[in-house]
Amino acid sequence: MPWILDLCSGLGGASQAFEDDPIWSVVRVENNPILSGVASTRLWDVLEWMDWLPGLIDEKGVPDLGWASPPCLDFSTAFEAPRARAHRADPLAEYEPDMSIVEACIDIFQYIIERSDGDGFFWIIENVHGACQYFLPELGKHRQKLGPFYLWGVFPTILLPAGWTHSKADPLRPNRRALIPLEVSESLLDAISTQSTLADWI
Repeated sequence: MPWILDLCSGLGGASQAFEDDPIWSVVRVENNPILSGVASTRLWDVLEWMDWLPGLIDEKGVPDLGWASPPCLDFSTAFEAPRARAHRADPLAEYEPDMSIVEACIDIFQYIIERSDGDGFFWIIENVHGACQYFLPELGKHRQKLGPFYLWGVFPTILLPAGWTHSKADPLRPNRRALIPLEVSESLLDAISTQSTLADWI
């Protein structure tokens, strides 16, 4: 059975189509316990990959595809991100992001390539535009850009459906992010429905 190794998997979006496909097997690696309920997630640390990857390959064989989405916060140019804050504090100082997780993902994929015996292994590292200059020495120029997602690695060209746009370009994105949870609305309805007014007691 072919399988995908999804590193820094978060909510598992990158591997969701594979999770839904009965032909594929998925292993998601995430170190945030809050995300332990996401299907096929194992609470492992990519920085400690030698503790779990050799055994995983012994168990499942070499993966057919690897995906990694290292946290983008260090590379983001958003106003409150560390990079922007550092630049405001000292515009002349050279900013140095933490590359440890990115380097661990590269090491993981290199290890898999060495274990694959030339069988072919596709791999992708995804991040934001702000990562490009920092990834260049290790990964070169990104291979493909899909909306706000920049992809490095060895993989076939990804063709998205015509007219596809990411939610970041969605004019309703702020509204979707501010959507009041259903539970709040249901609780409000309950509170209103059971509320006694002064008129009820007169």
